[in-house]
Amino acid sequence: MGELSKRFLQDINRILPSDCVITERDILTKYSHDETPELKAIPDMAIVPDNSDQIESVVRLCYEYDVPITPRGAGTGVAGGAVPINGGVVISLERLNKIIDIDTRNLIATVQPGVITGILQHAVAEENLYYPPDPASVDSCSIGGNVATAAGGMRAFKYGTTKKSVQGLEVIFPPGKKVNLGGKMIKDVAGYDLIGILTGSEGTLGIFTQIMVRLVQLPTFSVDLLAGFDSIDKAIQTALSIVPDTGVYPCAMEFMEGDIIQMVETFLDKKIPLSSANSQLIVSIDGMDEKMVENSYFRVGEHLLNCGAHDVLVASNRFNSELLWKARRSIREAIRHRSPDIAAEDVAVPPTRTPELIRGVKKIGDEHNVEIVGFGHIGDGNIHIDMLRNRLSDSQWEQKKNKVIPEILRLAVQLEGTITGEHGIGCIKRKYFHLAKNNFVIERMRKIKQALDSKGLLNPGKVFP
Repeated sequence: MGELSKRFLQDINRILPSDCVITERDILTKYSHDETPELKAIPDMAIVPDNSDQIESVVRLCYEYDVPITPRGAGTGVAGGAVPINGGVVISLERLNKIIDIDTRNLIATVQPGVITGILQHAVAEENLYYPPDPASVDSCSIGGNVATAAGGMRAFKYGTTKKSVQGLEVIFPPGKKVNLGGKMIKDVAGYDLIGILTGSEGTLGIFTQIMVRLVQLPTFSVDLLAGFDSIDKAIQTALSIVPDTGVYPCAMEFMEGDIIQMVETFLDKKIPLSSANSQLIVSIDGMDEKMVENSYFRVGEHLLNCGAHDVLVASNRFNSELLWKARRSIREAIRHRSPDIAAEDVAVPPTRTPELIRGVKKIGDEHNVEIVGFGHIGDGNIHIDMLRNRLSDSQWEQKKNKVIPEILRLAVQLEGTITGEHGIGCIKRKYFHLAKNNFVIERMRKIKQALDSKGLLNPGKVFP
């Protein structure tokens, strides 16, 4: 460490207990990456604070010494948002993992950012309540990371993304100021919507230390349908026709193409239902009235068969439902089991244009002779598109990525969509940001960043080109 760094370390050790400060390189490796393939940068130091006051002090000190700060949740992101590409200090929120309060009257849960999303869901379910946001990594991702990326997930079609659920924030702004925004009141239009600006800001504007999220009543009944189709196009067109043709509004509609089903089957080493299909749909229906749910899933099942599904399986209890969803939640692991290096895109288009998106992506793959597979949230048009490296050499892989990825992102934008639906920009998509937003909009966003973080020390190298 240089002279300034030694002074900084002395001051850090003065304000924090020794077990909150990590400088050993072998331990720092844990904080050098998230789940983004092929991306790693070891920080100079990691801070694992016990409370928000410590974070406030660290941010203040980093601002004094011009030290970059990278906030980190559970490290499950796939856009490089938690990777300290500029070095400096990682502030890991892993110890801030308490559920502070579940208010059953106001339907609000107050949590620290390190709480795992699945743990919160189970806790509120014991109170007969429901926290709907449901990312695929629900059992490992944190609420703080979900808010930082405005995470979506399976149930966003009916219940909305994390952005819709955030009711209040305790946030530390540079140069080290703790502020409370929002609260348990339902209505508040006093001034600008800073919560809306911070949700999805990817740790570039402030560090969340406490979060209030909205809850809803736990649906009493739910049924999942699995349908197999002979073609991708038929599966997607059928999914898009469910609401207008049956009047049923599912809580989730998920799509998987046949190649992915085979990968999941290999990865799990077990037979997947309807695995011979060229594509699958999972349709989930929930509600408070058993007869209504039963009537809805009968109508949807009949509609799926009428539209060409060669079979429809029904999971009406928790055990069968979890087996069905196990395949869907294992997709990313299965793809990486097949090819450890992938380029993972998560474009979003108007749902009615998803058939064009899938056809266009397949054409791009054929033209460049690379394997590309698709899956995701067909109900809201957020499709995950993964390009697999397989046996390509380093140089071939880089060349393919540099050609294929921009074409996929441009296609999404041409179809009235955007370059990311829920993963965020992070550092891997910032060079493509101009495809999604024009220069005027990007510059206004930069001004917001500069107003809140005048030195540009908070998660530098993210979002902006």
